[in-house]
Amino acid sequence: MARLAERADGDLAAEPLRIVLVGLGGWGRSWSGELLQHPELAEILGYVDVAPAMLAALRAELPVPEAACFASLEEAIAGRDVDAVLVTTALPQHAAVAIAALEAGLHVLVEKPLAAGLADATRMVAASDAADRVLMVSQNYRFYPAAQAVAELIADGSLGAPGAVRVGFRKHAGAGGPGHTEVRDPLLMDMAIHHFDLMRYVLHQEPVDVFCHAWNPAWSGFADPAAAIAAITFVGGAVVDYQGSWVSTAAETHWDGEWLIECERGAIVWTGRGEDTTDRDRVRVQPTGEPPVDLPLPRPDRFDRIGAFAEFVAAIREGRAPLTSARSNLPSLALALAAVESARSGARVRLDRPA
Repeated sequence: MARLAERADGDLAAEPLRIVLVGLGGWGRSWSGELLQHPELAEILGYVDVAPAMLAALRAELPVPEAACFASLEEAIAGRDVDAVLVTTALPQHAAVAIAALEAGLHVLVEKPLAAGLADATRMVAASDAADRVLMVSQNYRFYPAAQAVAELIADGSLGAPGAVRVGFRKHAGAGGPGHTEVRDPLLMDMAIHHFDLMRYVLHQEPVDVFCHAWNPAWSGFADPAAAIAAITFVGGAVVDYQGSWVSTAAETHWDGEWLIECERGAIVWTGRGEDTTDRDRVRVQPTGEPPVDLPLPRPDRFDRIGAFAEFVAAIREGRAPLTSARSNLPSLALALAAVESARSGARVRLDRPA
């Protein structure tokens, strides 16, 4: 098979990535619709799902030919010049599909969380290393202007080191939930992992330990705890007070949540990720003893999942690790798993930093 980074014919900058998409549940179909609007980035050569009903639902929603639908990855890539695989299956299948694609010599973008456990995640990284292929996690919240501006602001050191951090996330999913009331650990693994990853990204620090309590309010329609509070210590000295809920009855936040970061010489208040827009991204900086200033933010054309996919394409073309490579994402997964362990055991959990 031809590889995008190895092609000598034509202008690589104008050549879309030829992909197969595996997993056509609601989120996979949503990914399909997004990518079909960006033919400059992706050409989808095949759609894979073990359930015929999911492929039928895809074809009912989008202009996808039956000949492009397959029951297995092996069928989809056979005889086709595929560059990469996008994995949007249920979490338990992430590792198996990603490793099979890597062993077939394909680059892989996988939905978050990277894997159901660190053992699987480590095997995925090892397979990526052995194949010399890009393995990236779609931590799409990093691809918004507010998060990127805060990460740059803390990195430049003008406000000094971050110390105390407060993050609040509130959504009211109601008794029906956001379509996944039966998912295990729906807040910590399916939602808060975004916030855990953003903590590492904007603070430029790695987590040391976490103490977490998770519960289901009486009105929750979720099977597993839909609310949690956590105290997280980071190696550089920052301590995060996190509180999140899928079933809050207070005013809802944006998807990034509401952040207050106290630094040595001032504070940062920020939020972001509105509903498919960057218009809700806000960053306010208040240096100690000075009036607050709202930072001007860019409004990029590519953000969220398309921002993540564009980074995936760029990393392959440029022969480099992407911003959210699987290897670099291991501590985000480790923090989410440690929070779950702490909530179940009632004890503070120390993180062993992934290699």
